[in-house]
Amino acid sequence: MTNANVDTVVTANNGRELKLSYKGGTKVVTVPESATVVTIAPATRADLTAGKKVFVLTTPTKGGAFEAHVLLVEKEGVVPPI
Repeated sequence: MTNANVDTVVTANNGRELKLSYKGGTKVVTVPESATVVTIAPATRADLTAGKKVFVLTTPTKGGAFEAHVLLVEKEGVVPPI
């Protein structure tokens, strides 16, 4: 896996073309229009309501409970993509 910066986004015949730059080079990647694109943003406790889908990264504690480190919650019908 390589982290990259998005330099440009161009609409093409077969989807969106993203020009990515990373240590050691650049690459153009085509993302189909049907692909869901999400942004991770801060949430509040009010965003956690019954019935919403979530993704949680946890580690067990010595007492047998779990401690959450990351929590992604569904927003406006978009389910966490993980």
